Amino acid sequence: MADTHLAQMFFDRARAGGSGTAYLVRRGKTFSGVSWNDAAERARAIASGVLTDMPLPVGTCVTIMANTSLDWILCDFALLSLGLLTVPIYVSLLTPEVGYIHADTKAELLVVENREMFEKVRAAREGFSFYDKDYAAATIKLRRCIVIDPTGLAPADDWESLAQVEQRGRAALADTKAERERRMAAIQRSDVATYTYTSGTTGEPKGVIQTHHNMLSILENVEDAQIFTDRAKLGGAFLFLPLAHSFGRLVEFGGAFYTTKVILSTVPTVAEDLALTRPGFLPAAPRVFERVYGKIMTGVASGPPIRQKLFHWAIGVGKQTIPYRQRAQALPTLLGLQFKVADKLVLSKIRAKLGMDRMHALLSGSAALPREVAEFFASVGLVILEAYGLTETCPGLTTNRFDNWRIGTVGPAIKGVQLRLAADGEILAKGPNVVSGYLNRPEATAEAWDGDGWFHTGDIGELDADGHLRITDRKKDLIKTSGGKYVAPQKVEGLLKTKPILSEAVVIGDNRKYCVVLVTVDKEKLAAWSQRTGNPPDLHGAAVQKEIQGYIDELNRGLASFESIKYFRVLDEEFSVDNGMLTASFKVKRKQVAARYKDLIDAMYTAKNPDKAE
Repeated sequence: MADTHLAQMFFDRARAGGSGTAYLVRRGKTFSGVSWNDAAERARAIASGVLTDMPLPVGTCVTIMANTSLDWILCDFALLSLGLLTVPIYVSLLTPEVGYIHADTKAELLVVENREMFEKVRAAREGFSFYDKDYAAATIKLRRCIVIDPTGLAPADDWESLAQVEQRGRAALADTKAERERRMAAIQRSDVATYTYTSGTTGEPKGVIQTHHNMLSILENVEDAQIFTDRAKLGGAFLFLPLAHSFGRLVEFGGAFYTTKVILSTVPTVAEDLALTRPGFLPAAPRVFERVYGKIMTGVASGPPIRQKLFHWAIGVGKQTIPYRQRAQALPTLLGLQFKVADKLVLSKIRAKLGMDRMHALLSGSAALPREVAEFFASVGLVILEAYGLTETCPGLTTNRFDNWRIGTVGPAIKGVQLRLAADGEILAKGPNVVSGYLNRPEATAEAWDGDGWFHTGDIGELDADGHLRITDRKKDLIKTSGGKYVAPQKVEGLLKTKPILSEAVVIGDNRKYCVVLVTVDKEKLAAWSQRTGNPPDLHGAAVQKEIQGYIDELNRGLASFESIKYFRVLDEEFSVDNGMLTASFKVKRKQVAARYKDLIDAMYTAKNPDKAE
């Protein structure tokens, strides 16, 4: 029987899981388990505590602004069980963005992690400006805030701690039982569960209307992708992704749906936590895999020659096995023997050092994974299954499978999903997990969904003969030069980002006579390069400029003249969420980059020698 809604799904699975481990939570230097029974008990107490103090009407929005944690998850299921709509907010958002989401949803309750985050909301309640529009103090409708960690907060009428809510709720469990059960029973599968906001790379963030049906459908249909297997369950799902992102939220719900323990981690402690817990399933953005690859290669480059030679031999052997493993074929005898030796001497040790010796599935989404990185992990015996989706698809459309994976593609459509390509190559999608529109944005909804119900993703792609989808670019990111030629910047940027010392690249050229690029340098890789070559690690020095010029020259040899890079500039700082150049999901904000570095960009178009990058 299909699940009716997300909260019912959670409590049903918790009942079945009983005393088994539902979550692993870091306590000091180790991890401790939280049972399904204990998790469900806490969720009921939170729901009861909210009801006793603030019995919000069904359908009221509640925002959650916190780092990934057990508290976040249990608050989510508790609030959903009351028929409330949960709205996740990235902790990195600035006050105007936080204010905009509260104004757009008319949220009346906020769950917030700490004083610092709470102060952003307090500031927004005084009024704010966002995208040249002023919002008055009365715009935000918040009535109460629940603070997970109130350290440093002075007592006030507008907040209480999560511990207080739970304590009050436990005392009132019997009194609230009838109302909690009534609300649970009234929730329909077609009801809205959450508004999840897009990252806002091209304009105001949009609240995506996700129903219980949308989310449950993707959970039901992704089983066909063979990700949540017994092997994955044995190690558990490793979750450090922000729960404000649909990818992270899917893992949150998926852990409950498949009764798989979830290992809760944070970005600063990912490497250490992987080694401690040795999970079976790791979903991550490409940036994570790129950084792991970069650190390994940097470490190898600084090691003794004999170790370098052995490493590259082993990786080469592993790479030779990829075509056979993709087709689920036995290795030729000689290659099989070589692979056993390579695995024993090198590859197994890499997996163990990464905490991935029990890993079943690595899942990459949110952006394109460089081929070089994918091939490296596959050579080590760790297949990264690239997947594709958007917030509007909750968030899955396609994924590679262990019996059907192709590097450079995002795999075939997930069960229940229909795909087709428009005349211009734009990817169109239908399916039970595809939402119906945006909150308070009828024009944007009409633009993204056509009259036949097809969702226009905004991505350009191509399908091969086996139904594997390849993403080639973002439709809105396509550059049209003044000569009328179209350039796909992501292709060029992806190739540059794999170069030894570079971390990011942004191609510029819209309505210009040629393309230029802004690049950032990975300081750790630069230090290793400096040590290896004996050149000074000066970003603007002759040696670094020559090194990057070599990358550009190599790249240009494989590009058409109209898409080749004529000029480059090295930026002094890397892009980050904190400096506003990346979204919370680590996507480059092109408009912000272009605005911040306008003078630098303009200078490249007034250079006397545009045929040579500098």
